Amino acid sequence: MMRLTIKLFGPQAAAAACDTVEVELDDDKATCRDLRLALAQACPAVAQTLDASRFAVNCELVDEDHPVEARDEIALIGMVSGG
Repeated sequence: MMRLTIKLFGPQAAAAACDTVEVELDDDKATCRDLRLALAQACPAVAQTLDASRFAVNCELVDEDHPVEARDEIALIGMVSGG
C-alpha cells in the first residue's frame, strides 16, 4: 500500500475546497494512470477536470505511464489559457 499526496491549484483546489488530496494505491509499481483513477474516486469534485489535466512528478510534466513512488512530489496541473 502506498499513500500519495497530490497538490491542487486554482479552480481544482477551489472545487475540492482544499489544496491537497491524499490517495492510497495498492500497487507499488503504480503509474499516473492509476493515480488519476484513485484521485477521481477520492475527490469527485475534481474528477470532471481530469481529462484536461496532467500530472507533474517532481516538478516535471509526465505521461500517464510514468511510475509514481511514495516519496514523489505530485501536482495536478489543469489546463491554463492566456494571452
